[in-house]
Amino acid sequence: MPKVFAGILFSLGFIFLAVTVSVAFTKNPTAEDKSAALGGLIIGVPATAGGAWIVWGLRKKNQYSQSDRLEQLERTFLELVDSNDGKVTALKFAIATKLSLEEAKIYLDQKAVMLNATFEVSEEGGINYRFHLD
Repeated sequence: MPKVFAGILFSLGFIFLAVTVSVAFTKNPTAEDKSAALGGLIIGVPATAGGAWIVWGLRKKNQYSQSDRLEQLERTFLELVDSNDGKVTALKFAIATKLSLEEAKIYLDQKAVMLNATFEVSEEGGINYRFHLD
């Protein structure tokens, strides 16, 4: 809903500012034209600024959400590593974090490179990531 409201404000602001610009390029504007231009500024600038404010707020909120999500993934990863003596499977990590299996594998691969982990193949043929706790 905020996106729709921001779009409406931007549209209104653009329309009213367009009136102001068109009057600015008119030769010999009448008093009525000047009044319309002033009205366009009075309504157009706050509407455009309001739309920009909403978009900025949504963007900040999205940045905080992504940051919180990354922190949650990190905490879950560390808890799994600690509780399983350093062994983590992509499936367990995907279940714990509600990531897709492919996203979980990518995350664990990145962590494995960063933390110098090793890989073990289980008896069933699955891959265990082995993070060394020492």
